[in-house]
Amino acid sequence: MPEHIAIIDLGSNTTRMVIYEYERDRYFRLLDEIREVVRLREGMGRTNVLRAAAIQRAINAMRMFKELVEDTHVDEVIAVATSAVRDAVNRDTFLARIHAETGWELRMLSGEEEGYYGALGAVNATCLRSGFVLDLGGGSVQITEVREGLPGRTISLPLGALRLTELFLSPDRISPEQTASLRAFIREQLAEVDWFKARPGDTLVAIGGAIRNLGKIDQVRKHYPLDSIHGYRFAREDIAALADELWRYSLKKRRNVRGLRADRADIMPAAAIAYDELLRHSGFDGLIISRPGLREGLFFDHFLSHLPQPLFPDLRQFSILSLARIFGYDDPHSHHVAFLAGRLFDDLQSVHGLDASYRELLWAAGILHDVGAIINYPYHHRHSYYIILNYTLYGYTPRELALIALIARFHRSKGNPKPRELAPILTREDVRALPILCGMIRLAEYLERGRRQVIRDLRCHVDVDNGWMQIEALAAGNAAIELWEAERNLEVLSRALGLEVELVEGVWVGE
Repeated sequence: MPEHIAIIDLGSNTTRMVIYEYERDRYFRLLDEIREVVRLREGMGRTNVLRAAAIQRAINAMRMFKELVEDTHVDEVIAVATSAVRDAVNRDTFLARIHAETGWELRMLSGEEEGYYGALGAVNATCLRSGFVLDLGGGSVQITEVREGLPGRTISLPLGALRLTELFLSPDRISPEQTASLRAFIREQLAEVDWFKARPGDTLVAIGGAIRNLGKIDQVRKHYPLDSIHGYRFAREDIAALADELWRYSLKKRRNVRGLRADRADIMPAAAIAYDELLRHSGFDGLIISRPGLREGLFFDHFLSHLPQPLFPDLRQFSILSLARIFGYDDPHSHHVAFLAGRLFDDLQSVHGLDASYRELLWAAGILHDVGAIINYPYHHRHSYYIILNYTLYGYTPRELALIALIARFHRSKGNPKPRELAPILTREDVRALPILCGMIRLAEYLERGRRQVIRDLRCHVDVDNGWMQIEALAAGNAAIELWEAERNLEVLSRALGLEVELVEGVWVGE
């Protein structure tokens, strides 16, 4: 039976609650998410006293979360507080007030714990094996090293966007002298973190609302074709440009910057400058944005608690199967389509010359090609395309996500497969590979037309010199409908490979 869990993160700038439904080892999905700007650190300055207005905003948000938890019949609640509460001299009375209002015991995370859970969320969403995770919030930034896929040493520094704004920058018009003082302070803080340096093969991943908002500005300006921010590569020069631009605008003008959330307009110059300095210090030429972070790390710690380490053994495979299970896929049919398409890929390797990474994407599309049927069967290939593009598949890059969606989109329908609006994020080799992979999945789909696995296997025989190939469909019974449908859908593969294709029926004789 599905279980439900709520994760609450009371941060220095915003507080969020996410609610997950899950079945351990099978799937999880985000059911709800609610965000409230509480500005808990606002007015603390160097006194580290939580102010009355900020306390009341936080209490109001917790009451709202409590009502939603009760209405949605959540089984368990995990609630944590981070930098502002950690620093506050009046934190004990504040936490006692929340307990009195909600019955929740908020766990106050240390800086090291905050870094660990944030990195755990990022690692379980990006396949990060070696590098660092940055989590820049309202009150602090956590820098966590990742080696062999495991979060390691962490440091928490007082470089949060709200804290830096209050200490160094004017509310409206910011002066060059203020930004110079801000940069000097950030460099001073980073000077002792000599281990935060890029090594060959390292990747830098960033989490948190500030980097997601900066990335959204960049996406808007570049007419990025996907709505998702997850997996977006943000170049150092583009971060530096925003860091040099945003502080020059008045607060009113900042609120009108396309892609920038109005409720973050006052703190985004500090955030951009901090990220610029973090990249300069570490030597990375850019970073990858992970949407999952602290809250997801807390969830994964719970969801994967039965494993030796709270890490997915095969993140990419689980991500595909989790989505398929959520949408009630036909397990035997989808896996057999993926198998037949993989057989075509392997037997025709000498012809198409594509590397093994495309085979993995072909498998993923084979598993997900029919998920759109839950909306309705007519045009389900288009619904599958939309679902795949708009559902965050952890472990896959935006480019890979686009290819999976396109292969699923063209597993049926007429016409030559084209990348269309997704072309800007594909490589030249991807564009060449697309019709080949679509031709394979289309043929596999029709050889499994009756959803009964009657075509058990395939054998391909190629005569490149004379321009033809034969596909032998090994049947374990009457496969008339499968062969009839497949015969009518050879064109895409034939055209993509530049070979005449003939389909013949063979007899399956077992292993």
